[in-house]
Amino acid sequence: MVWFITGASHGLGLEMVHLLVARGERVLASGRRAVTELPADFPDCAYHACDLADPNAVARLRDWAAAHGPLRATVLNAGAGHFRPLTQETAQDIDTVLAINLNANITLAHGLRAVLSGGRLGLIGSVAHKGAAGMPVYSASKAALDGFGRALAEEWRGDVRVRVLHPGPVATGMAERAGRKPDFADRLFLPPRITAAALLRALDAPRGADRQTVSFLRVGMHRLLRGTT
Repeated sequence: MVWFITGASHGLGLEMVHLLVARGERVLASGRRAVTELPADFPDCAYHACDLADPNAVARLRDWAAAHGPLRATVLNAGAGHFRPLTQETAQDIDTVLAINLNANITLAHGLRAVLSGGRLGLIGSVAHKGAAGMPVYSASKAALDGFGRALAEEWRGDVRVRVLHPGPVATGMAERAGRKPDFADRLFLPPRITAAALLRALDAPRGADRQTVSFLRVGMHRLLRGTT
């Protein structure tokens, strides 16, 4: 059985791929970077470069992943956004964020349903789905993804386990790439590897809520109870 991870060329997706390959899982990975641009330590697994803002590219990615089925789990993790007021957004940038964060995920979930039977689907949202000043379009896309995931969890219950997982701010560099200036709050950002492990645990667990928040407190409590540092 196979794991399929999007947004795997950096950040949380890359950390999840590292963890899965290390534990002996077969992994299909996808990201925006070309193969030649991947980090030198990228795990030994199948990789498909894809621009999720391009519907034709998403269709090719869907077919590629489906051809490797059945899938044990799919984690739709890729995301994009800008830290700026709505009045400074362009129509093209709004379309791109919605295409990557929402449309591509709906297309992939729809197209992979047949090879996910008995498996799991993880949709990686953000605590911004409740609203985040400075990121209105990103927040809207994650709120819509949250609603899609909760509806799908009901529709597919008993066959495919669907969970919407909302991590808090993570030190992946995404905030800086989005245009946010670093400040004192950065000290509270979650470590990427530990957050990725928490997301995989939440998806792996046989029981749990359809929608879960992976916060600094939750990660810290898990490490405390496990006696880790």
